[in-house]
Amino acid sequence: MKTIIASVFLTCSLALSSTGFAKADNGNSTSVSEGVETKFWVVTSINGKIDVNVIKSDKEVSLSVVDQLGHTLASKTIDKDASATRTRFDLSQLPDGSYKVILNDGRHKEVKDIELNTQTAETQRVVSLG
Repeated sequence: MKTIIASVFLTCSLALSSTGFAKADNGNSTSVSEGVETKFWVVTSINGKIDVNVIKSDKEVSLSVVDQLGHTLASKTIDKDASATRTRFDLSQLPDGSYKVILNDGRHKEVKDIELNTQTAETQRVVSLG
């Protein structure tokens, strides 16, 4: 019985030993200009992907992910006909560090900060006496 428990614990420890994730501000951001409202928020997942949700009215907006130096790593233009969109960005191959998701409608710019951190679960050795 002790061997089975030790085996299960070891398997779980190995499965969780290296997990990367993105931490972002999940709060909503609202930009209002002349009665036109745009809502923008970021949802993170444990596997290094983020979903950027945008609800807007009749205007074209651009989304971009930039690094600490301001280099654009990914971008997408959302057509003025699309009122609500979700765009997924895969950040799993990027190194740990600070990044920004920027929404720009040509007149206003909203920024969400993202911090990528790789976490390694501590492996514990179990000794069983028989």
